[in-house]
Amino acid sequence: MAGGLQVESPNGTFVDATPIEDTVVVNAGDLLARWSNDNVKSTKHRVVEPRKAALSDKHPPRYSIAFFCNPNFDRFIEAIPGTYDEVNVRKYEGVNSGKYLEQRLAATF
Repeated sequence: MAGGLQVESPNGTFVDATPIEDTVVVNAGDLLARWSNDNVKSTKHRVVEPRKAALSDKHPPRYSIAFFCNPNFDRFIEAIPGTYDEVNVRKYEGVNSGKYLEQRLAATF
């Protein structure tokens, strides 16, 4: 297992997401975080070149498959009931799924 994935820790530094055999890493995106009222966290992440094995000048192969899924384009997304109450209030206004996706893509590219 090659590794290379890093996630941002709460203090702002990136730490290795050490591979665990026979597991899959799932990164929840910003819209799911909104939908869950931040009960599911969206974590900033990056990929760096994996470290070389000891006594080797070669980097190990690394395979990654990105899969993105979104709610239907016309759906209104707001915090799911049960993820907020009088103490833990809603953190986000509701949004149209398609418009939110377009805004996020426009901010990225």
